[in-house]
Amino acid sequence: MKLSVVDISKPEEQILEPLLEAATKQGFLLIDGHAFTQSEVDELFTISEGFFTGTGQNEKLKYPIDQRNFGYSGFNVENLNPNKSVDYKEGFNFSQINFADGIVNQTPNYELNQFDSTNPLPPFFSERLDFLSKIIIKLHAQARRIIQLLSMAMGVEDVNFFLKRFEPSKPSPSTFRMLHYPLVRSNSSGKADPHVRAGAHTDYGALTLLFQRKGEQGLQLQLDGCSWTDVEFVPTKHKGMAPPLVINFGDMMSYWTNGVLKSTMHRVRFEPGQTRDSDRYSMVFFFEPTVTTKLIPVPCEMVQTQKGQTVARPEMTSLEYLQKKLESTYSYR
Repeated sequence: MKLSVVDISKPEEQILEPLLEAATKQGFLLIDGHAFTQSEVDELFTISEGFFTGTGQNEKLKYPIDQRNFGYSGFNVENLNPNKSVDYKEGFNFSQINFADGIVNQTPNYELNQFDSTNPLPPFFSERLDFLSKIIIKLHAQARRIIQLLSMAMGVEDVNFFLKRFEPSKPSPSTFRMLHYPLVRSNSSGKADPHVRAGAHTDYGALTLLFQRKGEQGLQLQLDGCSWTDVEFVPTKHKGMAPPLVINFGDMMSYWTNGVLKSTMHRVRFEPGQTRDSDRYSMVFFFEPTVTTKLIPVPCEMVQTQKGQTVARPEMTSLEYLQKKLESTYSYR
């Protein structure tokens, strides 16, 4: 299937309606006219491949994923679908980010996230931090633009309602993630199904941004509650620009809007015939509100009048919401 494409370089009056339509009906869409060049994305994937294939496993294991959602997650560590086997992939999460300067792992500045120990950043990434910080800052700025447009499309009373809750310099659980899905071989063994790289799940947070790469298929959506549909690659219409970003809304955004915005079940699966040629790499940005943001219903008519939603529900912050979700995902507990 081809997702709806919204070109955010066009005038606002041309994009608000299709943006809201995709957000409320599919929960997924493509954003073209963004700020990323093809050369930037190519370099980003080169860095990711260099880390996962050029760094020894013992070295990677020095930086295990922790309760701050920072660090390395190895094979058979993450389980997005608790009813199935663990996911056959590895990843590295950059979190505790100040999006004003792009510096990661700033636990001392995040008083609400005080844990016993703090993972350092692997030297491989430290040597490339200037470029990574630039990309991370651009991702956050791009996401802020999308949610500003969304607030306009939804008719939120304060057009800056979301922007005030996604401030760059304030602590948030937002995370930039690199993923590696290794080549599937006929003799693959173990408790994970090597063809299912990320089990069926909805994203936990607010907004997810994913870089596309031509020929790297695998993302599937479950729009009708039972069957899986492959998401097709769509090229950009802008010279020199990277392909459109895949955007989807998570459980937190659905919760925050009383179900107006759709959080869609999806997975990453490579059929045997699709996975013989090379490994796969993925870049994802999980965009979240600041840690003290209270998830009370968004103040707009379409949220307040949403049918079938109970008024009484637990009041929690964005950080509390995500921590509860993450506790059931990783095996560090």
